Amino acid sequence: MIRKHPETGTWMRCQQEWLRLYRRVRSRTRREDADDHLQNALMSYFERPEGSVQHQDAYITRSAVNSSLNAIRRERQGYVQAADDFETLVNVPDPAPSQEDIYESTQKLAHFHEGCEQLPDRTRQIFLMNRVEKMKYSHIAKSLAISESSVEKHIAKALIFLSTWMDH
Repeated sequence: MIRKHPETGTWMRCQQEWLRLYRRVRSRTRREDADDHLQNALMSYFERPEGSVQHQDAYITRSAVNSSLNAIRRERQGYVQAADDFETLVNVPDPAPSQEDIYESTQKLAHFHEGCEQLPDRTRQIFLMNRVEKMKYSHIAKSLAISESSVEKHIAKALIFLSTWMDH
């Protein structure tokens, strides 16, 4: 039994109680930090009013195991912990595009816009209605009072021209 105010002659008994509780908690949690959780549980026990806990060993053991389970949950939820090896953090790839990739994409988009400006007005209009406004050929044909075949020819013409334009 753990006494809240051990007397001077009971140091050895307290040490034995600690080891016994530590082994119990360690066997149930299988974690290296069992002593930390046991210490937290003991602090919780000592902060309670005298006589409020009937089964001290069970209370302390359960508190330590619960503390360990809470630590496991925090780890799984991605709480930040100190890294053992700084190189691990340095070598984590950034999922964001690099500055070079952003610049290259901006240049390609500008080049594409220049190519669209080179298309004949009607072809550009039909191409943008299809690719930007997501209109179907039949809707484009009706809105411009032309045949679907004409729409298909304008789209094909735009695609061929832009494909060649982008290769240069």
